[in-house]
Amino acid sequence: MHDPAQAFKAAILATLGNAPEAIEPGKLHRFPTSDKRGDNAGWCKLFADCRGGVFGCYRAGMSETWRADRDRPMTRQQRAELARQIADATVERERQQRQQWAGNGRRIAKLQAELVPLVPGDPVTLYLKRRGFGGVWPLPASLRLHRALPYWTEEGEKLGTFPAMVAPLVTTGGRVVALHRTYLTADGRKADVPTVKKLTATAGPLAGAFIPLHAPQRGVIGMAEGIETALAAWLASGVPTVAAYSAGNLAAWQWPAGVQRVVIFADNDRAGREAADTLKARVLAAGLRCAVLTPTDDGADWCDVWAQRGAVTVAASEAAA
Repeated sequence: MHDPAQAFKAAILATLGNAPEAIEPGKLHRFPTSDKRGDNAGWCKLFADCRGGVFGCYRAGMSETWRADRDRPMTRQQRAELARQIADATVERERQQRQQWAGNGRRIAKLQAELVPLVPGDPVTLYLKRRGFGGVWPLPASLRLHRALPYWTEEGEKLGTFPAMVAPLVTTGGRVVALHRTYLTADGRKADVPTVKKLTATAGPLAGAFIPLHAPQRGVIGMAEGIETALAAWLASGVPTVAAYSAGNLAAWQWPAGVQRVVIFADNDRAGREAADTLKARVLAAGLRCAVLTPTDDGADWCDVWAQRGAVTVAASEAAA
């Protein structure tokens, strides 16, 4: 392949699965690495001399360097020039990303201003009652109601407005980097939309962030994947539990300062077990204590355990050990 731009594009496709249609040398490009509307997590820059380039994905937190003549040894001068080009591209993409995060942060703040606290009988409490949490009050203060949240499809079509349960994803420092939205009906059912649960565009790195349903108690905190799963784990065990939003974010979660023991309430599927193992290894490497509790049945999560109630006493005993 003699065209450097095409060779560069092929390398990006092989690594990220997507790439810009056309790549202009010397220009920083943004492009999607998923099928989500508005996604531009991918980035790349083919250097003006077409001898090298850099690319990566903000969502995955990865970056790669590419060379057109990677099989040939580089001179000292060429290595210095490549290093300079990489440094310049890094400054450019980080400046651009900060601008995008700032814009997303303003939109998140505007949406937060439209949220209201939960009250019994509202769509969120009715939804949680249907999920098995009837009679649980007060619910975590981080859960809020949006009375009429617009729903946009990935193609940019507005399907209407819906009540929604909204919760923040925050860093360990308390900065909100995204909002998790669950679209509902007025009587507390899941809305008839293509994707019931969605994240807003992010206002910072998502890795390590979490939904702060509870604060640690006596140095102990629990972690589960979803909001409902975390609520169920908390009720089943008595351990204050937060939510990660996804298996990948559970594996990357950064626990708050002062925590001495982490209880991981894993989903019993491959992704859940692998994420729990990754997080456990990180917790133990930090010198903290850690327990992983997994439902017995394949494919089950802690919402299933809470619904059955049978294994609750065993789980609570193990979590309190």
